[in-house]
Amino acid sequence: MNPTDVQTAAGQFLEELNRSPATVRAYRADLTHLQRWLQDSGKDLDAAALEAYFAAHHWWAASTQNRKQTAIERFCRWSQQHGRLDPDPTRHLERPRIPPPHPRGLRRDDIERIFAVISARQTRDTLLFRLIFETGLRISEALNIRLDDLDLARGDEHLTVLGKGAQRRTVLLDDPRLVNALRKYLRSLDYTHGPLFQAQKNGRGGPLRYQSVQERWQRYAALAGVTCTLHQLRHSHATELVNGGVSLGTIRKRLGHRHIQTTLRYAEISDASADAELRIWRRKQR
Repeated sequence: MNPTDVQTAAGQFLEELNRSPATVRAYRADLTHLQRWLQDSGKDLDAAALEAYFAAHHWWAASTQNRKQTAIERFCRWSQQHGRLDPDPTRHLERPRIPPPHPRGLRRDDIERIFAVISARQTRDTLLFRLIFETGLRISEALNIRLDDLDLARGDEHLTVLGKGAQRRTVLLDDPRLVNALRKYLRSLDYTHGPLFQAQKNGRGGPLRYQSVQERWQRYAALAGVTCTLHQLRHSHATELVNGGVSLGTIRKRLGHRHIQTTLRYAEISDASADAELRIWRRKQR
């Protein structure tokens, strides 16, 4: 397909595209950019031209190339279905690999600012959020804790959680403030079986909903003026462990990761921790 035919076909493709206006604008920009490059380079739209096109723009971020490639692939499939292009030149294009986003933890001071705005009467909320922060539990794991999962024998306080893949693991409760809050909360309950964290609506208890918990945390964060998602409490716990020198193997077990590669995303330690480790190493060399 020559550049002129690409321009004509792209116009018809976009008219039939059943997507949001923003998506149509993005596709139009990407296809116009390709058409102009084909025209300037004197190439027709085929597999070799597309390889040359992406090679000529090698500085594009992987996310940018992926977006443009999606637009081009859908346009080429449409063109092939309408007898304008054969074969599909995108069949052998490789997708660039987009690395997973680096988990972003917050400083403890920022998170404590959020805890400070939670009313003293909201003991359930405070305990739930602090449990996630001090243990790195997934939100779903925390909400599924039952009273029978707790073992508060002094000196060996721990709980058992059901993680991903129906894998059970034991999580040490090693923060004294968390353990004391948990004991106090248990004394206030009027039930001895069932979920640890229950909703109180119309006088009847039931399991807390994921969405409800997310909304409550966001209200507290907004009140404290701190941007922090509930899931970032887990990231923050992992970051503290890494910066504290805890091994990645121990962190993997603590967080319930099946593969160490997942835990490695947290391995970017702070400059201060790196400097301290280097100073210790240097002193050993003297």
